[in-house]
Amino acid sequence: MNMAVSPHTRPQEGSAVLLTIFLSAIIITIGVGFNWIVKEHLKMAATLKDKSEAMVRATATYDSFVYAALTGKLLNDRLVLSDETLLGTAQLPINNLPVKVRDSVVISIQDSNGRISVASGADSEFARLAKHLDDTKNISEITDSINDWIDDNDIPNPNGAETDYYHALAYAPGNSPLQYTEELLLIRGMDIEFFRKLRPFITVLPTTGFNPNSASPNVLYAYLNVAPDSINAITAYKNSASVDSLEEFTNIAGTKLSYTPEMNYMIPSMYLDVTVQCGFNSAFYTIAAGIGLNAGDFSPYQVYYWHEG
Repeated sequence: MNMAVSPHTRPQEGSAVLLTIFLSAIIITIGVGFNWIVKEHLKMAATLKDKSEAMVRATATYDSFVYAALTGKLLNDRLVLSDETLLGTAQLPINNLPVKVRDSVVISIQDSNGRISVASGADSEFARLAKHLDDTKNISEITDSINDWIDDNDIPNPNGAETDYYHALAYAPGNSPLQYTEELLLIRGMDIEFFRKLRPFITVLPTTGFNPNSASPNVLYAYLNVAPDSINAITAYKNSASVDSLEEFTNIAGTKLSYTPEMNYMIPSMYLDVTVQCGFNSAFYTIAAGIGLNAGDFSPYQVYYWHEG
């Protein structure tokens, strides 16, 4: 006896195969996606671990530096540390020269007397520096605007800006000393490109005079307004020795600095721009701080600004 084959058997089998393929594709897709998520999660965890390690190393180096600085001795051109085992070096230059002090950690310190302070306004030295860096800029607009930003009145200087100008930008002038150099980016006439040119040579820390031992060639020019030959002579001399007196400086530079009781020449201030950088695997962490080595009311030293990240 012959048995008839149902006409629906093969289509049902085809549907089962398609369903199996479809489910397999879903499972494979989910598996691939899950695998990617796990890999990205592990990669992110490794990056976070490296970032944390870099942060810990940078912070530990900064803390060690502060102790070494407070117990060390600040000379005209360098900081002599009380214990070289703290950072692996006996001294640090105070002209912002980077020094590797620990595995993957670099520190640089800058005496504020070797920079031009803009904390309390823009003076003739700042104007000379700005023009030297870019003579296409409207320097009087920038200097007047800085001074207007800092003063506590609402009367603009001839080329400056006060509340009326900043109203359209949805903020008001600070009417107080600058707390960060980046605050200059808010001021009329300043742009990011010019700020980047200025940044290595300015500070918001107080200054107590002028120290050519810690000054760069651009800052030397801004203070002295002398020919390049004189700048080169001072720079060459500083590479082998410090300049310790006004007479010695005059002999080297061929120009005289006028003595005034309120100005300290050839010696550093007690204020330092400090930068600690740590690179660990793919992570990078930076601490930038402005400190005063003189004691505050409640601490052995003062912090004027702080960046980290």
